[in-house]
Amino acid sequence: MDNIEKNSIFDNKKNKLFLVIFSVIGIIIVVILANRFLIDKNDDVKNENNSISVSSVISSGTQTNNEGAVTVKVTPNLSDWSFEVTLDTHSVSINKDLTKVSILIDENKNEYMPIIWDGDSSNGHHRTGILRFGKIIPIPKSVTLVIRQIGDIAERKFLWTINP
Repeated sequence: MDNIEKNSIFDNKKNKLFLVIFSVIGIIIVVILANRFLIDKNDDVKNENNSISVSSVISSGTQTNNEGAVTVKVTPNLSDWSFEVTLDTHSVSINKDLTKVSILIDENKNEYMPIIWDGDSSNGHHRTGILRFGKIIPIPKSVTLVIRQIGDIAERKFLWTINP
């Protein structure tokens, strides 16, 4: 091969390499822009569905009920429909399954059962954990967590107002 043929083959390979590199860069840019567009669209859909954002404020944070021999403290996390529950006593055993004695009720009297208790087992004098409910759509204006039969108290109610 003479020098001209070698240069033309080299230039051809060089051009193909640049074409491949620029194609890959172009594809990456398209993917990034498409993902950004989809994320923005998903945020719009969430807002249209009236979902709760982390910045949503409720009328009152942690609430405490001191009736009877057991103190019950509840802190809501409505961004994922969970409640941190602390049960504390020095005189009786706390042996109730919180998924069976708890219910969440909205302002329209719709009732929601908890799906899991992620916390201390059902014995002892001090229990803490997360009581989780499924996602609620549409978002209610208020919710009441009712916990029954803890420490000889028929019902303890914890009410939160959800601000839009």
